[in-house]
Amino acid sequence: MKIFNLVKSEFVKNYSLKKLLFIILVITIFGVGLVEFTNRFYQKDTGDNYAYFHFDEYEYKELSAKENKTFEEEYKLYEMNIAKEMNEYIVKNKVSSSDYDWRNRLLMEINFYLDNNYLDKLILDNIDNSFIKNICSNDSYKPTEFGDGYASSFVAQIATRCDHYNDKDLDKKIAEREKMIEDDSKLLKENKYYLYLQYLVDQGMTYPDEVEVAKLVIDKKVEDVNDWRALSFLQYSNLPISDISDEKTYNESYATYGYSSYEDYVRYQKILKKDAEKDKKIILYSLKNDIKHDLVFDKTTYSGMINNSFDYITSKTMVNQSFHLTIIVLILVCITSSGIVSNEHSKGTIKNIITTPVKRYKILLSKFIYLILHTYIIWLIGVVVLSIYAGIKFGFTDLITPKLIYSGGKVVEVNYYLYLLKDLFFASIPVIAFLSILFFLSTVTLNTALTTSVMTILAIIPSILYFMCSHFNLNFLIYTPLPYFDCGFIFNKHEFYTDILKKVNMNLGIGIVASLITIIVFYGITNVIYIKKDIKS
Repeated sequence: MKIFNLVKSEFVKNYSLKKLLFIILVITIFGVGLVEFTNRFYQKDTGDNYAYFHFDEYEYKELSAKENKTFEEEYKLYEMNIAKEMNEYIVKNKVSSSDYDWRNRLLMEINFYLDNNYLDKLILDNIDNSFIKNICSNDSYKPTEFGDGYASSFVAQIATRCDHYNDKDLDKKIAEREKMIEDDSKLLKENKYYLYLQYLVDQGMTYPDEVEVAKLVIDKKVEDVNDWRALSFLQYSNLPISDISDEKTYNESYATYGYSSYEDYVRYQKILKKDAEKDKKIILYSLKNDIKHDLVFDKTTYSGMINNSFDYITSKTMVNQSFHLTIIVLILVCITSSGIVSNEHSKGTIKNIITTPVKRYKILLSKFIYLILHTYIIWLIGVVVLSIYAGIKFGFTDLITPKLIYSGGKVVEVNYYLYLLKDLFFASIPVIAFLSILFFLSTVTLNTALTTSVMTILAIIPSILYFMCSHFNLNFLIYTPLPYFDCGFIFNKHEFYTDILKKVNMNLGIGIVASLITIIVFYGITNVIYIKKDIKS
C-alpha cells in the first residue's frame, strides 16, 4: 500500500493540467500528421495520374492533312488515332496508371494486338512493294543480340515480321487477336470489375488457388476495382508462391539482393512463404465473412512481389500507426520527466523524502513505476487521438469490427483494441529499457539538462540504427534494445526491417530479452547508487 501511495504522490507532484494539455497538444499534432502522411502514402492514383497514351495534337493534325503518306506515316497516324480513342476512354472513366487498374492492362493489351495486326496485314498486303522487299531482303535490318541497328522503329518492327508471310497460321493468329480485341473492348465498355474477373476465370487465366477467391468477388458483383474486396483479390493473387531456388540459381541471380549467404536466402524465403500463407488465409476468411482485414502490403513486404497499390485504407490502418508514436512519446517523457530524480536534489526536496520512514528502494521503485505509467498514459492518449481522428476521417465502424489474426492453425476474430493493447504492451518492453537508462542518468548525473539531451538523442536514433543494420555489417545491434525502441518498424514490416531479415533473424523476441536484461542491469545499478548515495545538506 505504501508503494501505491508513493506512486500516487509522484502523480500529484509531477502532474498538472498545464502539463497534460501540453502532452495532448503535442500528441494531437503529431498523430494527425501521422494519419495524413499514412493516408497520402496509401492513396490510390487520382485523375492526375491517368494512364495516358502518347498523343501530339499538332503532329496528328499535320499528318492527317498530308497527302501521299508513306507506310510509316500511315502507321503513325493509325497509332495516334488509337491513342486518341483510348485517351478519351481513360479521361472519361478515370483509368489509373497504377498496376491495380485492370482497365489500364486491357488498354495496353488491345493496343498491342491492334499494333501487331496492323503490321502483319501490312506485310501480307504489300509483300511485293519495293520498300517492304528492301527491308526483308537486307540482313542489316534483322535483329541482333546487340540491340537494334535499324533505320527507325517502324523499320525495326517490319523487319521482325518479314518471315510472317510464310507463316501458314498467320491468318488464324490475326483472327485470334481480333477476337481478343473484341472481348477486351466489350469488357471495357461494360466497365465492371467482376465481369473482367469472371472472364479471367473462364479463360483459365487465374491460378487454381485463386479461383475460390475470385468467385467470392464475382458473387458480390464488385464493380469498382477500388472496392476493398477487389483489392483483397489482388493482394491474394500477388502474394509469393514461387519455390525456393537451388544454390546454383541463387549464386547466379540472388547474391546481389542483399543476402549475406545462401543459407540466409533460404531462411528469409521460408519466412516470406510462411507469412504469405497466413496472409492468404486471412484474406480468404475476410472475403468469405465480409469483414475487412487490416493487413498492409507496401512494396518491400514481399520483396517487390506486392505493393501498396493493392492496399485499402481503414480506420484500423491509421490507428495501427500507434507503434510509430514511440519516438514522440519518448521525447515527451524526456522533456517532462528527465528530472524525475535529479530535480529532487536541485530543489532540495530530497531531504524531506529520505527523512520519512520509508526505505529508499521503495522511493526509487515508486518513481520508476510512475515513469512507466506516465509513458503509458502518453501512449494511450496517442491511441485515443488517432482513433478519434481516424474515425472522423474514415468512419468508426471499422474500429468496432473484429481484427482477423491467424492463430492455432486457423483464422480467428478478436477484439481489435484488446489485440492492439497486447501488441503495444510487448512493444513497450524496449521502451521501459529506454526508461531504465533515463532513470540511471537522472540518478547518477543529477543533471536534468544532460539527461534530457542524451535521452532525446537516444529516442530519435532507431531509424538510423535500422538503416545501419540493413546496409552495413552492424547486425550485432539487433541484440541490444536500441533498434527496438520503435517497434513500428517490425509490426509494419518496414523496408529496413525486411532488409535486416535477409542477413539475420531479427525478431521482437530478441528485442524483449535484450530489453529485460537492460532493465535489470540499469535499474539494479541505479538502485545500488541511490541507496548508498550521500545527500548533501
